[in-house]
Amino acid sequence: MEEGIEGKVKLDPAFRKFVITVSKPAISDRRSDEVRLLDSLGEKYGLRHLSIDYSVLKDLPNNLYLPDALTAVVWNDSELISLEKGDTSSIQYALAIDVGTSRITCSLVDTSTGHKLARRSIENPQITYGEDVMTRATFAQLSDENRVHLQKIVVEGINQLIENLCTENEISPANIYEAVVVGNTVMHHMLLGIETKHLAMSPFEPATKAPIHIKSGEVGLKMNRMGIVTLLPIIDVFVGSDAVGDIISTGLYRSRKPSLLLDIGTNTEVMLSYKGIVSACSCASGPAFEGVHIEHGMKAVTGAIESIRINEGGLDLSYDVIGGNKPIGLCGSGIVDAIAQLLSRGIIDRVGRFNTASETPRLKKQGGVIKYVVAWSEESDTGSEITVSQKDITEVILAKAAIYSACASLMAMKKLGIKDINKIMVAGAFGSHLDKNNAKAIGLLPAVDNDKIHFVGNSALAGAEMALRSRSNRLLSDRISESTIYVELATSNDFDREFTGALWLPHRDASRFQVKA
Repeated sequence: MEEGIEGKVKLDPAFRKFVITVSKPAISDRRSDEVRLLDSLGEKYGLRHLSIDYSVLKDLPNNLYLPDALTAVVWNDSELISLEKGDTSSIQYALAIDVGTSRITCSLVDTSTGHKLARRSIENPQITYGEDVMTRATFAQLSDENRVHLQKIVVEGINQLIENLCTENEISPANIYEAVVVGNTVMHHMLLGIETKHLAMSPFEPATKAPIHIKSGEVGLKMNRMGIVTLLPIIDVFVGSDAVGDIISTGLYRSRKPSLLLDIGTNTEVMLSYKGIVSACSCASGPAFEGVHIEHGMKAVTGAIESIRINEGGLDLSYDVIGGNKPIGLCGSGIVDAIAQLLSRGIIDRVGRFNTASETPRLKKQGGVIKYVVAWSEESDTGSEITVSQKDITEVILAKAAIYSACASLMAMKKLGIKDINKIMVAGAFGSHLDKNNAKAIGLLPAVDNDKIHFVGNSALAGAEMALRSRSNRLLSDRISESTIYVELATSNDFDREFTGALWLPHRDASRFQVKA
């Protein structure tokens, strides 16, 4: 599991705990229980104009007559969301959640110290209803029942993670008082049960872009029932709050020199910062880099071939397997390596077609389909050959063409060339295994020098964690959402032109990729 980068922040979470002793009622003191409680918080901590959640108000008379001190849980210095017996001020937990198209990842944070206790992830259970968000949005349109079902199963997935994290760390879900959530716009709407049909049809308009704060019980998350679920703001229909998290954690918004940030997934968000102004777009890169639609593709887990080296002539090769055991398939970085190496050895041409004249027994035809054998049947853990087919290569070319063209389109808008790019940051688990040279060799990344390419892990989740720890970062997320310029590639002539050229390996204009490693 890949950690994201996190900038240093001053610990200032939105919810805080305050230990108080409330004076008992008297004939001479006609203040209500509510006023005596609020006065105590105001006098000791300077908290004024607090509202009290209804659930707290219901039990207030019983709690105030207890002899012990009480701990008030206050969110954003504005609402008292829980009242606990005794001094519980050292027990403060919160969650950062990244609801991705393919995976849901959750971090458990002790907000009294700011320390991250654990991080876990699972496959998004919605994947049964479509590998991409548009397929799921179409399914949700068919009936209200479908929309409710998609919300239910994603909430169940998050609750599974919460339960696991609580069990492993021996804490009660009732002591989790807040969750900060990021995700693409479709996942954002589906988690909230918001109608998604207008995300899938012109003019592609989200229901809201603003940050949202709701009680956990309204969503169904298994944490403190009056805890707050905060969804960071989104940028636009195809660039969600996950991109906001990316921008916060990487500090992209501060970049004066041209810098690119790519969050590669089924939908890839591409962000360009220049002179402190961020432009962002999204392209449908497909799930090829996650091993989907690849015959022997798989995610980057144990048993996946993650890197490949083919010798001159293509007869012999070597590979590395995650976990060190026998291979069972190819993950995204392994597929990129295979295509780059096949190209360099002349086994495929610049449009990805196999050279049938290549004298290597690894190139064979099965069922009328030409394939290159990466691992023979006796080498694999499945007992079957692991191959790369013509269809696999086409899938990857389409995906890399979309990503490169999105980068090139944003650069063209700012009249920037490849030589102008100061830094490229690649987010997501895919980047952690990626060979920089091979990524450039197939035209996935603009051909900058290797020292300008940085892998930043799950920077979307890292951004959520930073917002969890610091209210100033929440205000920053609002500014990023409002100031980032959204670019719709469907209306961009640059994108269409760039995409056509990028269907070659590495590009029809090969001079773009003549740089040192």
